[in-house]
Amino acid sequence: MDGAHTTADPYTLIAHTNPHHAQTVLVDWMLGNACSYACSYCPKALHDGSIRWQKTEDVLDLYRQMKAHYADRYGKTVWLQFTGGEPTMHPRIIDLLRQASDMGFRVSLISNASRTLRFWEKIRDCLDSVILTYHNEFATLDHFIAVGDLLVDRMNVHINVTMHPDRFDRTFDEAKALRTGLPNATITLKPLRVGFEAELYDYSSEQKQILSRGVPSKVRPSGVTPRSTMQATTGSGQSHTLRANDFILQGINRWEGYECNIGLESLRIKGSGEVLRAVCGVGGRIGHLGAPVALPDAAIRCSKAACSCVADILTTKSKQPMGHLE
Repeated sequence: MDGAHTTADPYTLIAHTNPHHAQTVLVDWMLGNACSYACSYCPKALHDGSIRWQKTEDVLDLYRQMKAHYADRYGKTVWLQFTGGEPTMHPRIIDLLRQASDMGFRVSLISNASRTLRFWEKIRDCLDSVILTYHNEFATLDHFIAVGDLLVDRMNVHINVTMHPDRFDRTFDEAKALRTGLPNATITLKPLRVGFEAELYDYSSEQKQILSRGVPSKVRPSGVTPRSTMQATTGSGQSHTLRANDFILQGINRWEGYECNIGLESLRIKGSGEVLRAVCGVGGRIGHLGAPVALPDAAIRCSKAACSCVADILTTKSKQPMGHLE
């Protein structure tokens, strides 16, 4: 963060520091909820395999709808970000990645990196970036570094290190080992929220300082990314550059009543097949996988008390109406 914020002068506009990101539709796509891990802090609904993997033909049908609406009609970049569960476990994941790439979409995975090096060699040419999440309870440090090393020269590799307060010191040591082993990757120390909702775990003030400081590197991503930082501007015209973590740790991730570009810059496909504007669910269901989807062409007014998802935070918001897409 490059400045200080006061509640007397609240932010009235949250915009992308990189204007290209405003023209990117980041699609958070949960293909199913089976996972190779079962982390203690992760809700069972995100790893217990209770939702079957989505059908390939239904996924491809939504590909075509998004291309026609966002890319062909509005000239936007569609960036698919597959998650789960563990998305690399989908039985047709290689085919889904290749067809997305062939359609002109950019493609990312949010993965725990647990699949073999041979698997990652097969799919790396289909990927534009990866977010690898290091889960201290299950991950093998050496294997995780090997996967990152296989990818980092070809694409942006971002690592989220989940920081549970009860295992904080050990995990921080491992985060520093990741920094040493993967100097060209970016790393975020990820604060955990209870049940993945808005409430943070009970971190000490020292732990919060470490989370805010992170494990810095002089290296900056050289390739394209779907999101980065946001430029937050107050009513008096003061601007600060903020990361998603800054909004969360400072408790300023609250935009109820603001106009928000979810649905224009984002989309959420749940494991059940429901299609929403964003992870937050504001605006309700706009369609379902395997059927026509009412893809949005206008911003929506936020009705949530707090914004708890990183992808949702990194979306344009304003106290003033922003109009329709053109």
